[in-house]
Amino acid sequence: MKKILLIVIILMFSVQAKPQNDAYPKGLYMSFEEVVEKLPSQNYDVELEERAKGEIKMNGGNDYQLNPINKNVKKKFLRGNVYAYSDGTDLYLNCLKYELQVWYSKVEGENEQYFLFNAGIPMFPKDYGIKNNDISYVFGVIGAFSAAKKALVRLPYLLNKESEEVVLVSEKNIKEVIGNSSKLAIEFDKEAEKEDVEVLSKYLLRWLDE
Repeated sequence: MKKILLIVIILMFSVQAKPQNDAYPKGLYMSFEEVVEKLPSQNYDVELEERAKGEIKMNGGNDYQLNPINKNVKKKFLRGNVYAYSDGTDLYLNCLKYELQVWYSKVEGENEQYFLFNAGIPMFPKDYGIKNNDISYVFGVIGAFSAAKKALVRLPYLLNKESEEVVLVSEKNIKEVIGNSSKLAIEFDKEAEKEDVEVLSKYLLRWLDE
């Protein structure tokens, strides 16, 4: 009877503990090591703001920003020094650390090796294998981009948890990621709009969930 009771207690603890292990504790992560280890070292009072499209068109940057609630921390610090922020539910990566414009992007999915997130056009496109800033060619967008439209473009990226390398995923390299001969790759080949960002993100999320 005692053994049965002990097993029940262990199972109950495991069920309760699992969400805590999977979540990123609320706070500011000041290094990539802190992100991977889920150990935020700062807990300043900040507000997470989803930026309006009009502001993004005017000033550029990604979809979320952190605002200080009091004078204990400055906006400049939140913009440049922090690696990531968690509100206790979702994790937001500071894209400036990877030269993917300012402010933060939400992690859309992850596995043991990668984070998946969507962010703006790289500040230095050639570093991500894009020649002559030609995002419209790589991702099949028809027509020229105005500066305002460029500011709203979101592209899929994978961040390696071990090496901290960031890879821009496009039609050209997605099968190298998901496996050239995998079932997902076969399904992807049947897609009519392989260069579409939503299509790419859909297959990356499915791959992460495998």
